[in-house]
Amino acid sequence: MYRKMFWNTRRGKKGFTLVEVLVVLVILAIIAAMLVPSLTGYIRRARRDKCIYEAQFAITAAQATMMELYGIGPGVMSNEANGALGGGSGGDVRWDTGLRNNSAENVEWGDRVLELMDRGRGADNDEPYLLIFGVGKANCGLTPAQETTVYYIAYVEDRNSPAVFYINGEWIYQYPTDCGAIVKRNGTNYMHTDSGDIPLQLYVVSQRTGISDNFWTSGDSRSLKSHAEPYFRW
Repeated sequence: MYRKMFWNTRRGKKGFTLVEVLVVLVILAIIAAMLVPSLTGYIRRARRDKCIYEAQFAITAAQATMMELYGIGPGVMSNEANGALGGGSGGDVRWDTGLRNNSAENVEWGDRVLELMDRGRGADNDEPYLLIFGVGKANCGLTPAQETTVYYIAYVEDRNSPAVFYINGEWIYQYPTDCGAIVKRNGTNYMHTDSGDIPLQLYVVSQRTGISDNFWTSGDSRSLKSHAEPYFRW
């Protein structure tokens, strides 16, 4: 009698069949396939949001530095930049080499921007991989306010980060000339606005790509354009 009851109890405890296990695995695989794109999109948005957060400090620092320059007086922009031109964009001034000759300290203007961001030169001091900003170009019929307003920022936190671009109050992720936000005519970059195109003077504050010339649009994976959509590899 006892053996019969024990046998019936064991027969009542059936395990999963191979077919049932396979069905469960297929269902889990389908759910995972549905969740992966959403999770990937969330991670990308989070990384971009962090870059935008840091780039906002760059906007504030660049604007404060421009106001400091404006306070020194007219005609110092090209002098302070020491006439050092960067490569690839046309008319961009290398603020990572231009000295603040009219200041009490022999400090580069680009360093002043980094200082206001609580950063320094080199990766160990959290120097951005790329930081470029643009204001209204001088001697083009613009007002002093337009010539000292930061309209443009290109920012890449590090070599493995996507590029974010601030253009006249909006953030984009494509390379600006690809999507028409910036057009280039006769070597000058123009920003579209409702009241007309504004010519931009671009200042290179940080450039750690290791590309000596065309770090803007080079096909090299280290270039600014390579960090923009749709070229950047996540």
